[in-house]
Amino acid sequence: MRYSKIREVKSPNRGTKQSAGLDFFVPVGFDQKLLPGESAFIPSGIRMDVPDVTMLQVCNKSGRAKDGFIVGAQIVDSDYQGEMHLNVWNVSKKTLHIVAGEKIVQMVLVPILLPELNEVPDSELFGSSTSRGSGGFGSTGLK
Repeated sequence: MRYSKIREVKSPNRGTKQSAGLDFFVPVGFDQKLLPGESAFIPSGIRMDVPDVTMLQVCNKSGRAKDGFIVGAQIVDSDYQGEMHLNVWNVSKKTLHIVAGEKIVQMVLVPILLPELNEVPDSELFGSSTSRGSGGFGSTGLK
């Protein structure tokens, strides 16, 4: 995948040769404290040419998630050509510090389907009934 740096930042990379996610880093000059419940949009310094019929799925870094950082906005579409921003939330009960150079999120390239949508009458939506039907939110039980 082709990318460009538009800020001073470490290039995205994999932690190991077979890591699914590309680690993204906080750019030089960024320094912010997040109080509990606050979020931040961090400029990644990266523009990326995401291949057609794929997306980049933004995911938590386990080491940061255990501190209380979780990701918010999570999809980068293939037709987006701007700088990617990294949305993180502090869900901990303590103030967290984001500093330049640290790994903050990871992104996974995911193939997507782009089906054509066809509206039909509700009575024609499903070809047959399932045993679950329209049951949701605990309908399969906890037994």
